[in-house]
Amino acid sequence: MLAILFAQAVVNVPAISPAELFGAPANPSHLSLVVADTVSETDPQKLCPQANCTSLFLGRYENARTLAGVALPTQFAARVEMGSPWNMRYRLALIVEQRPGMEPLVRAMAGFNQNTSEACFDVRETEALRWQPEAPEIVRQNAVMCVNENG
Repeated sequence: MLAILFAQAVVNVPAISPAELFGAPANPSHLSLVVADTVSETDPQKLCPQANCTSLFLGRYENARTLAGVALPTQFAARVEMGSPWNMRYRLALIVEQRPGMEPLVRAMAGFNQNTSEACFDVRETEALRWQPEAPEIVRQNAVMCVNENG
């Protein structure tokens, strides 16, 4: 029983995410809203010295379809903040920033609900971007921006 409680305590430790390390807020003219499949997450760059700190992985994506903003190729790579790599492939909605002289950076990501075919972004992430893209696949529910893959 003690082992189970200990395991739960370890799993429930919140990750540290020092967002200030990403630099200035994203330039809305450099953003892309894209739907893509994950391929891999490699080359983790730890964001702080604490054990529960997140890392910037080099995410690779394929079958990408740009819905709004700067067009991305069907296969691309971008830095993405994660605690660990995905354990399988996923179809995601991503907001990617093209950063001059640097690797692209995923500023927000959302997974698709299998029942609704919608991926809804965390409102705190999208409000911070100050970007209101328009596309037939975008659905807004109050302040929440969602992508409906079925259009």
